[in-house]
Amino acid sequence: MSVLVTGAGGYIGSHVCKLLKKSGYTVVANDIEFVEHEHWHSDLNDMNYDTISRWLIQNLCVDTLVHIGATSLVGPSVTDPARYYHNNIASSLKLLDDCLKAGVRKVVFASSAACYGEPTETVCREDMPHQPCNPYGWSKRMMEIILKDYYHAYNMSSVCLRFFNVAGADSDGELGQAPGGSHIIAKAIERTLAGKKFTLFGNNYNTPDGTCVRDYVHVEDIALGVLNSIELLNNQPGSHIFNLGGKRGYSNLEIIETINSVTPLRVDLEYGDPRPGDPSTLVADTTRANTVLNWHPTHSLESIIKSAYQWYIKDV
Repeated sequence: MSVLVTGAGGYIGSHVCKLLKKSGYTVVANDIEFVEHEHWHSDLNDMNYDTISRWLIQNLCVDTLVHIGATSLVGPSVTDPARYYHNNIASSLKLLDDCLKAGVRKVVFASSAACYGEPTETVCREDMPHQPCNPYGWSKRMMEIILKDYYHAYNMSSVCLRFFNVAGADSDGELGQAPGGSHIIAKAIERTLAGKKFTLFGNNYNTPDGTCVRDYVHVEDIALGVLNSIELLNNQPGSHIFNLGGKRGYSNLEIIETINSVTPLRVDLEYGDPRPGDPSTLVADTTRANTVLNWHPTHSLESIIKSAYQWYIKDV
């Protein structure tokens, strides 16, 4: 079975390609930037979505689309929303329409916890009321709605996976996050290795230690969620949404303390003012993924941090 993976050269996409190939799938990989690696090398590197669409129609050999490619930072989406709506919605619509023409009727879509915006509850369930609070989150939520409509109108089945904070690195040491990661694990390790202070924003939240609580999930567990989603669509058509998060939430201070305990690093910590709009707690309810998708995260926080640290020091 052939699977087209967009964003194949990125952090999540590369791990997905590796697992799919290991699981017996033929991976047709694309990334807008050329990346050399055995797990995503293909003739579709450096192609935009229009070129991919023409290729799909000409070749008619792909069974499933795994759509990970996107413009994905929250802050810049506020200052340049047009870029996010063009890349994440308009281009994705073109790709979906050409998938229909090519007979591709199964899609796994990389969505985001940003769909929840600022939830009124501390644990996020897929069916709870929610409203994104930035253009990036809206672009993901809009695609979820579009995919649901495409299922009812065109019989295109889909799984939308709401990723929470993805961290860690490949257990084999082959793949990992590029410098400049946006979450606390990557930032704290990078800054400490560079001999710089690390700032935690806020220590007065209504949480056990006063710092924000967030949900972290290993990138290999995310790849497993994609694999399970493909297999679900092979047996259960429909329009599905699942949270992919860790087993529980961790406070920012817990994360710093874990970095200090499972690596040789000692984070030089300072506190800054809370950032506007940061909820005190944001954790995934993964019951639906556990039961319907048969997905269970296998990595602990310690495992996530150890693998990330080993990746960052690999070439030191």
